[in-house]
Amino acid sequence: MKVILSNTAKELGCKAASKIAALLNDAIARQGSARMILSTGASQFTTLEALVQEDVDWSKVEMFHLDEYVDLPAGHPASFVKYLKERFVSKVNLNSVYTSDMV
Repeated sequence: MKVILSNTAKELGCKAASKIAALLNDAIARQGSARMILSTGASQFTTLEALVQEDVDWSKVEMFHLDEYVDLPAGHPASFVKYLKERFVSKVNLNSVYTSDMV
């Protein structure tokens, strides 16, 4: 495991977003597409904010959402799915999106 230290959450989120974008772009270059799993929570706020600014061909990326509260409606204010759709999915042109509200 590589530990990366930063002075602020924003700086760390930008570093993480840059690394994620590089990995996605590498997969797209090698395979023509990429898949990613996203989780939510306060620790992801700055990463997702920075990630939507990265240069990635999102139309070649499938996104899977990792977690949600059991039986929480997707429109509930505390829903991770709601948060992810508002802050990430609606800002990039993903190939496919798979979330718990699709089950």
